[in-house]
Amino acid sequence: MSLTFNGDGIRDVILSQGKPATESAAYFWENITKGVQDSTKGALVADSGKRAATGTFKASKDFAKGDPICGTLCSISVGCEAISSVLVWCPIPGKVITISALKATSIGCQRFRDLCAADPSSPVC
Repeated sequence: MSLTFNGDGIRDVILSQGKPATESAAYFWENITKGVQDSTKGALVADSGKRAATGTFKASKDFAKGDPICGTLCSISVGCEAISSVLVWCPIPGKVITISALKATSIGCQRFRDLCAADPSSPVC
């Protein structure tokens, strides 16, 4: 039997294997969805790695200059990124909210650190 890649040929193969068309469609869409989810998780981990590396570099510079506030902000950012890159693969309830909060905290700490480093005369810094 020659398998042609048209709708009728694929339908005949599915039905000859004893699977209903809806079950085959469900397998297809499940595989597509899983692929998109894994790609998105990978992108989040890559972003977290980039931000953690940047934060580590900035923290080391800040602590070397004797600036504990900016160094601590960078350290908090690195911790949030590390935790979020692990949680993205864990099946926990409230994962999206947790990761969003961690990423927001990380980005906020980095932005605040960058503003303090640009204007050290600020009374907040």
